[in-house]
Amino acid sequence: MKITTLVLAALAATTCTGALMAQQARKARPVFPANAETVSYAELDKLPDWRGIWQPNIGRVGGDQPMLIGKYKKRYEEERAKVAANPQYEIPEKSNNCEPGGMPTMMTMPYSLEFVFAPGKIVVNQEAQMMVRRIFTDGRPLPTEPDPNYFGYSVGRWEGDTLVVDTVGTRPGQRLGEQGITNSDKLRINERIYLDKDNKNLLHLDFTFTDPEVLAQPWHRTHTFRRDRTWDVLEYVCDENDRHPVDAEGQTHAKF
Repeated sequence: MKITTLVLAALAATTCTGALMAQQARKARPVFPANAETVSYAELDKLPDWRGIWQPNIGRVGGDQPMLIGKYKKRYEEERAKVAANPQYEIPEKSNNCEPGGMPTMMTMPYSLEFVFAPGKIVVNQEAQMMVRRIFTDGRPLPTEPDPNYFGYSVGRWEGDTLVVDTVGTRPGQRLGEQGITNSDKLRINERIYLDKDNKNLLHLDFTFTDPEVLAQPWHRTHTFRRDRTWDVLEYVCDENDRHPVDAEGQTHAKF
């Protein structure tokens, strides 16, 4: 009986300690403005109008050439040689075509983009695979030890009518800019997003990729999008009827 009593007492003490630690952890976590009890929606009226759906201008990509280094350069050259020898060859990237492309790919896929403004954050919806990312504009810092994920962690700020975004913490091995190039865990993405000064239905996205394990110097890429105010983002459920599976060799074969 004494042993049972001691065990129960120890369990109770452990439970109380755990609850206290959880409570202290909640108190220690800051509440950033995006999630604060009081916010100002009036501030949104001061931001540029990005409503509607944005379609990429496919094939109109600007910027410079990547200066690859090390094993990333070696793999890229090997894969491009295979494509040159066999145009039907697909560079292996994912084990499943329903797996999200992550950042930065989600911003440049040939599907619709939508920007939803809220106090302290911007939500970006990508029609393909119904991907979603959040850009926090409430002044919070980037995490110093991020847990890698598909879309990373993004914080942004407004410089006039230009949204400047920094992203870290993307999963290593994702496509970086083009097929055959992947990122390391040191990747940092900078975006400058803004409306064209002469055409408010044209949106610019300027990338700067910095990755000391992959690139000898920052790599710049530019993209543009055209606005459509009549369309909506459609549902896209890849697993519902996947007719483009990936085989053991990393190749895909359409099945109709």
